[in-house]
Order: sequence, then structure tokens, then C-alpha cells
Amino acid sequence: MQFIEKNSLNVRSAIYRLKKEDDELEFILFPMIHVGSKEFYEEVSRRLAECDLILAEGVKSPKVSILTLSYRMVKKIRRMDLVTQQDGMKVAGFRDKIINADMEGKAFEARMSSLPLVLKAQIFFLLPVYVIYLFLFGTREMIAGHVALEDLPSADEIVNEDEGFEKLDSLLIDERDKSLISHIESLYQGNRKDKKLVGIVYGAAHMRNVTGFLLHKLKYRIVKAEWVTVFDL
Repeated sequence: MQFIEKNSLNVRSAIYRLKKEDDELEFILFPMIHVGSKEFYEEVSRRLAECDLILAEGVKSPKVSILTLSYRMVKKIRRMDLVTQQDGMKVAGFRDKIINADMEGKAFEARMSSLPLVLKAQIFFLLPVYVIYLFLFGTREMIAGHVALEDLPSADEIVNEDEGFEKLDSLLIDERDKSLISHIESLYQGNRKDKKLVGIVYGAAHMRNVTGFLLHKLKYRIVKAEWVTVFDL
């Protein structure tokens, strides 16, 4: 099951619609990349406007601003002609339907503070170096080389596993997904017989846990899948 595909022509995101027999509540998944073409974000925004409710990510913490520095740098690189998700999404017309399903900022900061000192030093040293390199030499192809994602870990992910950075990944992905899945389960229990469409717009890496919960725990099935171009190469 692919979430983000990189081919010779472009990078694409797979949008999945899920339904369960005998229940009216449906879900539509939007695996996101945090930088892309403005056309991609406009298309996602158009589809989200058709949803009755939207579960979105967004940890309110100053530490997140540091971790997302590379995304914000990309929009300043004119040769890439890409925008950030925050700038590209057009949600003003349906903001009242959006629910922040992410971790509380204080809980996130507490977990960040508990990470090993060596790991935090690596993060805050390597990130500025990467941002500078990106600004000087970054291309769409460079970004595309790291975004392909499926429901199961790739061979490269397994080979390049780093025990130290697993703790960071656990916080950025697994811990935050617990909050998202809790929101999904609550919506399901309270609205399963209501004819509603719930959009889930989250970074693609979160979709592994989300699809696992919807398909295996709640017994939903995929009824429709579409590709949307994130950006051309």
C-alpha cells in the first residue's frame, strides 16, 4: 500500500477513501508532504472542503519551529518553486470543521526534554548544516529522493535504522499517532451510524499507524484510491 510515490516524472500522493459495511461514517486519508507545489495544496484543500470533519496535525511548541526549519527554508529557494503546506493550504472557508488531533504542546515538550542529551545535540547541530546545504545545492530531485513511503518499511529504512534516532521517531510519529487514533476511535464510537465524511490530513509517515488501526482494528476497507501530483521533477 503506497502513500507517497516517486517516479521518473513526479512525486505523487495516494488519497484513500475508506468505508465499513453497515456503518455510515467514512474516512478519507490525505498523506501529506510538508513542501510541494501550490497546485497540490490547492487540490487537497478543495477535497477537504467536501468533508464534514477534518482531523489535522499541529503541535503548538517552539521546539517544533526548530524541527521544521528545513521546510520553511525550501520556499525561499526560488529554483525549486515550491511552497510549504502551511502557506499552500487554503482552509479559511472551512476552518470551523478542522479538529487539531495532535499532542498537546506541553506533553510534546516534556517528551523532547527527556530525549538523550547526545541525541538532542545531534539534532540541533546537524539540522542547521542540512539547511545550509539545502539552500546552496537543494533540488526537487533531492527532496524527492527521501519521500517515497509505503505501509511497510522499505529495505533502505531497515538498513539505515539508527537506534538513537528511533527515540526521536517514536516521539514524532508513534506518540503523536496515539492522540490521532484516540480521536478517530472517539469519532467512530459516537458517529458510526451518521452519514459523515472525515478527512485525515497528516504527514505521510503517520498513515502507517492510521491505516493499521482503520483496516485491522475497526475493519474498514478501501473503496477508492486516487493519485494526486505533489510536484513534477
